[in-house]
Amino acid sequence: MGRRRQRAVLAVLGIASAVLGVLVPAGPASAATTRYEAENATISQGVVESNHLNFSGTGFVNNDNVVGSYTQWTVNAASAGTATITIRYSNGTTADRSADIAVNGSVVSAAASFGSTTNWDTWADRTLTAAVNAGSNTIRVTATTSNGPPNLDYVDVAIAASTFTDYQAEDATLVQATVATNHTGYTGAGFVDYVNATGSYIEWTVNAASAGSATFTIRYANGTTTNRPMNIAVNGTTVASNQAFNGTANWDTWADQSFTATFNAGANTIRATATTSNGGPNVDRLRFGTSGGGGGAPTAAELLAKVTTCNQISNGKYKTDSDVATATVAVCQKTGAVFWKADMDIDCDGVRTTQCNETTDCCFQADTFCHTSGNSPLNAAQLPYVVVPSSSSVWNYTNYQIGCGTVVAVIYNNQVLYAVVGDTGPTGIIGEASYATANALGINPDPSNGGTDSGVTYIVFQGSQRVSPIENHNNAVTLGQSLARTFVNSN
Repeated sequence: MGRRRQRAVLAVLGIASAVLGVLVPAGPASAATTRYEAENATISQGVVESNHLNFSGTGFVNNDNVVGSYTQWTVNAASAGTATITIRYSNGTTADRSADIAVNGSVVSAAASFGSTTNWDTWADRTLTAAVNAGSNTIRVTATTSNGPPNLDYVDVAIAASTFTDYQAEDATLVQATVATNHTGYTGAGFVDYVNATGSYIEWTVNAASAGSATFTIRYANGTTTNRPMNIAVNGTTVASNQAFNGTANWDTWADQSFTATFNAGANTIRATATTSNGGPNVDRLRFGTSGGGGGAPTAAELLAKVTTCNQISNGKYKTDSDVATATVAVCQKTGAVFWKADMDIDCDGVRTTQCNETTDCCFQADTFCHTSGNSPLNAAQLPYVVVPSSSSVWNYTNYQIGCGTVVAVIYNNQVLYAVVGDTGPTGIIGEASYATANALGINPDPSNGGTDSGVTYIVFQGSQRVSPIENHNNAVTLGQSLARTFVNSN
């Protein structure tokens, strides 16, 4: 973790970039993105300021340095769907300013990392996806430490319509469970409180328009510090055994757990059964949406469900680090994409910034294999991109319709980030991405000691569609969501 690799000599950079740059037709039209300035949001324990540079609008929000201070936006969706939410923030300290990110009262990213941006005039983006309802929705960023949250500039929200149906828990079949209303934040007429007993359960009957893969999400609360695991079964077959439902801080705070399974056309049952004497958590609803032909961005669970087996296409395997003795990572292929599961090391090459330069990174190089539309190196501190191994006898990415601007879904800790192929690395090592990629996923982005040793999945979408211009991250998100949905539907 955090080691730097020796970069490949890019003697033919200009030629290679030009060749790869041939296949860069524009992707599908961008989904409409709406910006909501923080200074117009609801602020608890904080003020609007303008004493730093480079903010959008008329100012930014500086919340108090206390646990629980927050900024909450109200955003509108023309229809229910999946929202890509980009939070613009600044953290001029060296300490992480973690915060819970909640959508409509459900925490969708607990204690999300908002790492240092070096100074208060430098801003960064944190991107995540979440389900939203038609009409009014709330997005809240709440400090989880006494440092308070970072300074907040705005949220950008792009919504892709999707198809799902909500099934309230109070309308399901209940065994050793009762309907209650003594906590806040639930939807419908109430929520279900399990009896503290092994075997207590809720069972929903849901309808699928056609047979195939579908995703469902259980909204729950657990006001204790003890995990309340459950078995999740579809039509009598367990699809998740002893699935953890960890604490949500209190009984008024709700969170989501998503699952993907195969369903029959017509009626199906989904049962959530407590596996310990503590019983299950409180459950508010089940949200059911089919993948087959459906719209909207896939969840991390949907994508990971498609890469559980490996059809190896690499001639051998890669190491995760230069000092590792054994090569263990294979490049695999499914319809429409190649993928690998590895660590993440930090690439800080390219444009010199306060985060990435010769002082912060011992091995800094002022160039990247891929260039911007203006023929400049990429900015690792701002642009989420992935490093692929240089072509070799182990694997030649150019033989698989992959090049500069190819979209990569990077999955870590139940989050999906859409990045681009932006640089090449050594021929024997795999698992590296830009400072901005790590930062957006809550991974320490420091090139000297950051990264993570495991748990990262890289899905690289094959084909001629590339992000144009390569430096436009919003275009990467839009094209990535479309390609990811096609990938899920095709596998």
